[in-house]
Amino acid sequence: MQIRCTKADHRDLQIIGVCSDPQCQQQRPYCNFCLPIHFLHLNKLIPQELLNEWIQVRMECINNVQVIISQCNKDLESIRKLFNPYFNFNLEKLNELEISKIDQLIKGLCQIEIFEQLLLQQFSQLALQLQQIAMDFKDLMKNQYSRIYLQEQQSSIITPLIQQQSSNHISQYQQQSVKSLKFNRLKSNSIKQDGRCYAIAFNNDDSFILIGCREKIKVFQHEKGNLKEIQLLNEHKRDVSTLNFMKKTNHFVSGSGDQIIIIWQPNQINQWNCLQKLDGHLNWISCLVLNKEDSLIISGSEDKTIKFWEKQNEFQFQQVITDHLGEVFSLSLNKQENKLISSSKDKSIFVIEKQSLNNKWFIIQKIQLDQYGYRLHFITNQQFIFQPYLKKKMYIYELDINNNLYIKKQEQFVSCGSEVDNRFFPLQYKRLKQILINKNGKSINVMRIQENGEFRIEQIIEFGSCDNYGQLSQDGNYLVTWDSSSRQIQIRICQEK
Repeated sequence: MQIRCTKADHRDLQIIGVCSDPQCQQQRPYCNFCLPIHFLHLNKLIPQELLNEWIQVRMECINNVQVIISQCNKDLESIRKLFNPYFNFNLEKLNELEISKIDQLIKGLCQIEIFEQLLLQQFSQLALQLQQIAMDFKDLMKNQYSRIYLQEQQSSIITPLIQQQSSNHISQYQQQSVKSLKFNRLKSNSIKQDGRCYAIAFNNDDSFILIGCREKIKVFQHEKGNLKEIQLLNEHKRDVSTLNFMKKTNHFVSGSGDQIIIIWQPNQINQWNCLQKLDGHLNWISCLVLNKEDSLIISGSEDKTIKFWEKQNEFQFQQVITDHLGEVFSLSLNKQENKLISSSKDKSIFVIEKQSLNNKWFIIQKIQLDQYGYRLHFITNQQFIFQPYLKKKMYIYELDINNNLYIKKQEQFVSCGSEVDNRFFPLQYKRLKQILINKNGKSINVMRIQENGEFRIEQIIEFGSCDNYGQLSQDGNYLVTWDSSSRQIQIRICQEK
């Protein structure tokens, strides 16, 4: 959409999206300078790269309406056929019928009057609703064209008023929020890798990267997007599914399809070796989180359990939660580290809280879902996000202070582009840059959280299949991925403008 903004003083900037808020009275196509006048409904802005998909969804709604109308016609025809025997009934033949036939006929006729009143009442209400919907839609379309015409005629009056009221705000907004970001691929830095890479991890200063390549772990030295392999670890017997560096040291933790969790420690020349193995799960280790003190490991598994491992002299099993009825897909600790959320194939989210008296974890809320999801993540202590499986929307949950329960407050449009998805590639959030990485099907949705708390899609990275996995660096400057289409480890660098 190579269209330029026609508003005065907008410097002929390119249109970058459209506003989908039904109540918005402003110009729908917007440029960067238009953003302040859409400030109250930023979550309704559709970026240019998502516009075609958004329109297609609405066109599908029109097709659905046509299907419903067609089905109504079929149902009406079926009802009409039910009455066919009575349309041409000859009263003179009544004397020729048996008593049982007359009995059935009278029963049917007794019900028809009631059925007629009910049917007419329902169709009358439906007709009025349809008529109102049609009139509203007609007026809406008429108003949209009228509004565009009026805005063109009155722009010389409206624009100075907007500029006068928000010129200071525009300057501040441009400095803080209008900057867009994009991850650009460093093509010459790609590394050929045939085997699947489910898990990737950066250490605390981004100087080392771990990549699980089937059952092996490759250790890379990282400098400005350049990777140099320095070690290959072979302790796991099946595919590596989770990798997490500890926060205070360069120790790291790995989980695998062999049901084992391994803690690795480095020596003085940055060569890692196995320090301890945790053997307690009965199936794949599907997700794992660490606390900031490196004293707690929480693991989720296909065996439907969540296990807690606390460090004394070494890590020891402390507690298990067995309430999930399906495999555990994702875990996330809040910033305060006193609450844990989990998602499972049983279509539920658990909110689990640490009790200060005995340091035990207890479920305080069970959220029932219409669809399970592979990914969820705390944004703040009061807010977390959840991605339902293959849905083109992301759920935002917030803490209701009145009852201390998390409630779904809003939904955010996201891209998917696939009919299947894979469970690995956790949802990631980097507070420093306010960047959120949400993999959904073939798409990686790169999002940024605005100052008002709204989520804005900055970029959609599309792969050839849903078989893609990745990790954002700690500083948010690099994104490392592997996908089955390219069979490459790819590095992308974040650029803001």
